This record gives sequence, C-alpha cells and structure tokens, in this order.
Amino acid sequence: MANARWRRTCTGLAAGLGALLLSNASALADEPQQGGTFIIGIEGEPGSMVAHLATDTAALMVASNVLNGLIGLDFDFEPVPDLAESWELSEDGTTYTFQIVQGARWHDGEPVTAHDVAFTFNDVIAEVHPRAGTWWPNVERAEATDDHTFVIELKEPYAPFLTVLGNVLGSGTLMLPRHIYEGTDPNTNEANRAPIGSGPFRFETWVPGSHVELVRNEDYFKEGLPYLDRVIVQFLPDAAARLLAFENGEVDFLHWYIVPHERVADLRADERFEIVEAGGEAAATNEYILFNTRSEPLSDVRVRQAIAYALDRDEITDLSMFGEGNAARSFVNSGLGWIFAPEFDVYDEGTREEQLETANALLDEAGFAREATGTRFPLRLFWASGRDYEGRAAEVIRDQLRDVGIDITISVFDRPTFIDRVFRQWDFDIAHQLFTTGPDPTISVTPRYHSQQIKPEPFVNGMGYANADLDALFDAEFAVVDREERAAMWREIQEILMRDLPGVPLFEMPVVNAVNASFKDVITSPIGYIQSRENAYYTGN
Repeated sequence: MANARWRRTCTGLAAGLGALLLSNASALADEPQQGGTFIIGIEGEPGSMVAHLATDTAALMVASNVLNGLIGLDFDFEPVPDLAESWELSEDGTTYTFQIVQGARWHDGEPVTAHDVAFTFNDVIAEVHPRAGTWWPNVERAEATDDHTFVIELKEPYAPFLTVLGNVLGSGTLMLPRHIYEGTDPNTNEANRAPIGSGPFRFETWVPGSHVELVRNEDYFKEGLPYLDRVIVQFLPDAAARLLAFENGEVDFLHWYIVPHERVADLRADERFEIVEAGGEAAATNEYILFNTRSEPLSDVRVRQAIAYALDRDEITDLSMFGEGNAARSFVNSGLGWIFAPEFDVYDEGTREEQLETANALLDEAGFAREATGTRFPLRLFWASGRDYEGRAAEVIRDQLRDVGIDITISVFDRPTFIDRVFRQWDFDIAHQLFTTGPDPTISVTPRYHSQQIKPEPFVNGMGYANADLDALFDAEFAVVDREERAAMWREIQEILMRDLPGVPLFEMPVVNAVNASFKDVITSPIGYIQSRENAYYTGN
C-alpha cells in the first residue's frame, strides 16, 4: 500500500487565529473536523461500483458512498431522508409520493431530478436487479409528476415497502443519472466501473487488485458533509494480512462479517481500537444448518426434531465463536424485537441428559434403531470455506450427534461448489448457511421457506420444504398494515418453522465491527457495515 500517499491529514480553523493547519495531536476529539482519510478493508474485489448489478457487500461499500438512495433507515427501521426530503402515503396504503430535494447535483454538475429517480426504478432496477422480482411485480406505476415529485403506486398495500427502499443491499435502490444511462445497457454501461453519483464522495480511481479511491464531494447537497477528505476501499482477501494491516494502522475498518472472532477480546482491550456493536441490525443474520427434506431420514420431521434436541447450541456457539454471539432461538433474529418469538424453541429445555433421552425416543419412534455398532444412520454435513466458524461448528455438531447414533461425515467445499451442490443440485444432507432475517422478514425470511421458492437458485428454499399453512401466512402477512396484527402472524410463522424444522437456527452472528479509535460516527445506521461514511470524522488522536 502506498502509505505515504494516503497519510491522514486533519485541518481546521482555530478560533480567533484564522486559518491554521492542525496537527493530529491537537484535533478536537469531540467535535467533527474536516479532513482525514478513512481506509476500509474488504474481503474481495467487487465486480462493479454500483448497486443495481449485485447484492454483495464489496460493491455496496463503494456504491453507498458515491450514490444516494431515496431514503435511509434509522435504528428503529424507520425511514429517514436522503434524496427524498419528505414523503406521503395515500389512505388506501398503495401510493407513495416523494419530494426530491432541490439543489442536489450529479458529480458532473447536472441537476438531480425526479426524472432520474423514475428512470432508475423503471429502466434499471426493474430490468436488471437480481431481487427486483420479489417486489417490483406489485408496482402499478413509478413516475415523475414534475421535476421534484416522484410517485410510486402499488397494486396492493405492501407493509415493508419503505424498508425495501431503505435496504439498498437487497433492493439496489441507489439513484443513477438518467443522462448517463439512458439509451445504454445498464449491465454494461462504463459508469458501472466509474460511477457518477450525487453522494458525499466522488469516484476517483479503481486500481484493479488493489483499491478504490473516493474523494470528498465539495458540492454535496447536505450542508457541511462529508467531513472526510477521502475514503479508500482496499481489497484484502487474505484474512491474516487483513488483520495485520488493521493492527498496524494501515486499515481503519473491518466489518463484522470478516472480523476474526478469536481476536475480538484482544482488540477490545487495545485502546487504539474500538469494537462497535452496531450496524448489522438490518441484516439480523443467523447461522443455520439446513436439512434436505426430500429424502430419508430427514424427510421425517421426528428425525429433524431429534437432531435439534441432540444439539447443544450454547456449546456450539461458544466453541465456534470464541465466546462472541448468542445461540439462536428462532428463525428470526432477536434484533427484530417486534416479532421475535423465542418461546417456540423447546429443544433446549431440561438437562442435557433429558434432551438426549427425548432425541433417542424420537429416533426410535421414527424407526431408526441403533445397529450393533451403536450407529443409526450416516449423514453428510457440508460447509463452505472462508467462514472458519462454520468448520468449527461442524466438528462440534458431529461430536454431539454421535451421542444419539448419527454418524456425521464433514465435507468442506469452495463457495461456488458449495452453492452448486446445495442450492442447485440439492445434493446434500445437512449444510451450514448464513441467512439474513431483516430488516423485514418478508424480504429475507419468506424467500427461504415458501414452497414457491423451491427452485435451483442460490439462497432460496434449497431444503425442498413445503407447508401449505405457512405459505398462506406468507402470502397474506405483507399486505397487513397494522404492525401488531402483522407481528402476530409472524409469531405463528415462527411457531410452524420451529415445529417443522427445515433447518436448525444455531447462533446469531455477533455484530462486532473493528474501527480505528481515531475515527468517530463511522456507523450511524442499521446497515452500518455498508453505509455512506458521510458522517464519519477523524479526531486526530
């Protein structure tokens, strides 16, 4: 890394003394100062710098700093202004009217209008975004009624609609300049690799295999922002090198998916760093083992329940996550407090001996008696390389299931092979997988377990699980505007899933972002790991 080139500077005005270059040591830690370079380490190089082509973290790390959404989300998952300064919802719950802020400009100087917004929705997101099919078919029209008014009319009410717009990772709703994209293929437009946005930072350069550099947008429509002079996104696929760079001060931020959990305690104790336990609430991610319910013995719900009884999820969590995180008690993460229902998790009640007794009784009842060797049947357990905690969890699961006569063989694959075997070929017995459950479960939970999602595509219902009552709840809940009524439906959904067990929720992924303590307000939203850094500032300490 060219450290000298990216060496941080911090300037400001000293009261009563005129313009003065401040040294790092004299910068005020409790007041945002303009200046400084913030270096983000990520696990791989993105394929583009925009949000409409991908749903991966690496792309959004850049795109969210260059482009703006209509709205954002606060920590209560309530919408907050971005390019839209205000909005209204019709009484029938189908028509959203957004007022676009005046004075915003694209980085090439052209004004941002509602026509850009309408173009982004109709000609880009609806046409090419990989997840648009989960919500765009419910859109009746999306149009600009004047230069600063954008209207979306839905065919029927859709309770999580504003959450969809604010969750840019899942929806790709970062606005694009019509004058750059109109008449081109949004898949191949050269601006995908050198984006022109309206955001707090302008794209400067992309050095393949190394980094992306973004510089301060001096004409940003949010007065006084951003504080930083530049943001560097550096590609560091090697976990050891990534951590070393962070500890040496060459990288300032590691997001919670890539922080090594075995080192979190050490990082907490080091005053040079801060562990920020926020910014993953919108993802609300759980680790699961998934069951292939198509064939014996896992087609029998009693077998799946027996496995759940035989697992000590607290031990799995402790040994695989080095004391970070908590055991998962539902198919919904506890971060979604308005619907989280742990009361349907009955599998850890009683002592370990009592749980094993119940598991053995269920396996006997299902007709899988122990052989002379003590084994009932074998199962294959798959995990994908790159997430070592899954490998550690797999070993604990193997040992625990041996207590009830289940013989587990563990196999690890590279991620493309794992995805192909599990989600396309359905050639597995048990598989480790992370699933998000937020920011709204309609977006993230329904696609995993609805029977219509049994198709050979990544990260949907690869388990082959179907329940007609559950499908009916999935098909109705999203149109229920009353939050308490909708929450009651989601509690019923969790009850069915915890009884049928298309998989077992193992543990909740801990949100532990590692930040250089010289930077503040790095994370200010529930999607903090990929959010804009417009509020972040360098203290100089």
